[in-house]
Amino acid sequence: MSDIDPKLVELMRKTATTTAPTCAVPTEDWSHSDVRARWVSWSENDRVEFSREWSRKRTWNSDDVQILELLMAEANDCIWEYSCTQTLLKHPNRERAVRFLIDLISNRRFQHEPLNYIQVLGMFQHKLGAEAVRPFFEKYRKALAAEATTGVPEDVVFGPLPYHAFFVAAGAMFQICCSPEYELAIRRYFDHPNEQVRWWAEQALGVEGPTTVRRNEPYKKFRAEK
Repeated sequence: MSDIDPKLVELMRKTATTTAPTCAVPTEDWSHSDVRARWVSWSENDRVEFSREWSRKRTWNSDDVQILELLMAEANDCIWEYSCTQTLLKHPNRERAVRFLIDLISNRRFQHEPLNYIQVLGMFQHKLGAEAVRPFFEKYRKALAAEATTGVPEDVVFGPLPYHAFFVAAGAMFQICCSPEYELAIRRYFDHPNEQVRWWAEQALGVEGPTTVRRNEPYKKFRAEK
């Protein structure tokens, strides 16, 4: 029987739920001048909704680069962390985008763990990102060392030990550095007694291990039946 935490299921459900936008959703023909003219009058919710919808565009043009630059200059942490962090991967100047993320992390203009920023730095695979991510990797690894004394908590998702944060940071460091140090730090959790932790570990390395295979089986069966 799967031991997926029901709180995680509820979190995934809420994340997948969309709400009606309070501003006109962007279309393929939104221009930089349109957004710049409207930005001042939009509420915070409007800006978040616009950024979320715009980041889902399937095509990318020069206007979108300018819109991205506008967001880099004007958007706050709420917009970046929860709406469009991965859009930075489309910036034509990779080093500029990486330095922007590093600046967000280094200045600590947020009250949460910057997991989306760390994840995207890993996706960039740019060597500059390592110095920004490494302190978080070390912090989370040190925190998980408490498991040897306290045991595995009942709640691995929202409980006292930062399992998910560790795998985000360790996975990013592995992507950036391709070092056995980070691979081994993740692989040691492949045999963890908690299924959710094992799944996070496999995902951090992009490995379709036993836990991932078992979780994917119902989906594959559903697809085959359709």
